[in-house]
Amino acid sequence: MKKDKKSTFEAIYKNESDAIFRFCLLRVSNRDQALDLVQETFLRLWQSLQKDEDILNSKAFLFTITRHLIIDYYRKKKSIPFKDMASTDEEEGYDPANDITTDNLISGIEGRYLLNKINELPQSYREPLYLRFVEDLSPPEIGEILGVSANAASVRINRGLEELRRVSGYSKDDLNKLNI
Repeated sequence: MKKDKKSTFEAIYKNESDAIFRFCLLRVSNRDQALDLVQETFLRLWQSLQKDEDILNSKAFLFTITRHLIIDYYRKKKSIPFKDMASTDEEEGYDPANDITTDNLISGIEGRYLLNKINELPQSYREPLYLRFVEDLSPPEIGEILGVSANAASVRINRGLEELRRVSGYSKDDLNKLNI
């Protein structure tokens, strides 16, 4: 039985750890803190497996835990000077353009621009758009993570897209070409 839990944990970790790390890194903008949050997320997964809790959707379970850990992190975080928040040290942040080939440079630049614009949106749109278009989760999974119905998640995604079009200056056709 213990071996089965271990193999289940290892499989979930292998499949989901990168997505959880990206989610954390985009939220906290600090690699070390993101790694700590990922570690805590998977520790809680392990604890749940040890308690024989039913986990129907591991991806939604992990994103829900991670989301709550990030909220707790910001609640506990002490105020820091603005100059520290505005740090441009490339080693500290996630740079999605690092892995992009020359042929995809324009798409990478547009993707980075849109990620920055998504981060400017209200929280109620930011997370659903990120989960849908960066992590490729379905509306029911997003609803489960956010604690809302699948329909409410779809509404937030659609309204978020409208707001993204407004703030980014992209038309509906432009975003469709980028698969958004």
